[in-house]
Amino acid sequence: MDKELPVELDPPDGIDDAAEAVELMRAWIGDGALLVALNASAFGDHVADWGRLLAEIGHHIARAAALNGYMREEDAQAMLRDSFVAGFNHVSPGASGRLKGRQEH
Repeated sequence: MDKELPVELDPPDGIDDAAEAVELMRAWIGDGALLVALNASAFGDHVADWGRLLAEIGHHIARAAALNGYMREEDAQAMLRDSFVAGFNHVSPGASGRLKGRQEH
């Protein structure tokens, strides 16, 4: 039996026309575990920039939840905030990492 390939999302609109663009992260769920690839040096020691990026991603998620009719955008934002803060109270047993190289395209 052939194994199905994982679903890969298309790059967002506007990337092809952008004068400059850099991929910052990819996230997958594999066998129930979060698997993440980061461009960890993208912001150097400006770790707060990652926080702002995550907040903006949260706004996109909340908007998508509202557009899909799951809940109001404000309710989704509140749920995301609560779960984000709660998530910092414990580290997933599978949380590990190492630095890897990047591919240039």
